[in-house]
Amino acid sequence: MSLVAKIFGKGKGEKGPTPQDAIQKLRETEDMLIKKQEFLEKKIDHELATAKKYGTKNKRGELRPERRCW
Repeated sequence: MSLVAKIFGKGKGEKGPTPQDAIQKLRETEDMLIKKQEFLEKKIDHELATAKKYGTKNKRGELRPERRCW
């Protein structure tokens, strides 16, 4: 047993999660990542629209981040 395991009390008798628990955890992680991806894609679309709105004439407006409360 390693020193870290001794300090934090993980013994040899403790086992990892069951296959069902591991699958459930992976599904929850997948759902969370899908939500993050959708959020970031919306943010990219918004930023692209802002850049196109200001076009090449107004470089400062194009590069200026909008003030948002997240």
